[in-house]
Amino acid sequence: GSESASPLAAAVTWVLRDGAGMIGSLTFTYVAGSSFDAYLKEWRLFADLINDVGLTIDLLTPMVPEHLLLPVMSIATLCKAMCGVSAGATKSSITSHFAL
Repeated sequence: GSESASPLAAAVTWVLRDGAGMIGSLTFTYVAGSSFDAYLKEWRLFADLINDVGLTIDLLTPMVPEHLLLPVMSIATLCKAMCGVSAGATKSSITSHFAL
């Protein structure tokens, strides 16, 4: 990070980034929640793919210009939040399918 960055700026960045993930996960749940049971395998695949996208964006953030850092980090957090929602919503059905 920058030596001139203040702790307050770091805290605000953290709140904005995580807030984007929380609001995004609520919006994603509202939009896609009714189709999780009907398209179980598709949503599980989506969860794996969107997690890969989010982690890749996280890995590429050191190469992003400083003025774009917050939006890029927010997009990565949003991708991981969508993964958490879709993976969590499909886990119980998949687990019960493979139960003895």
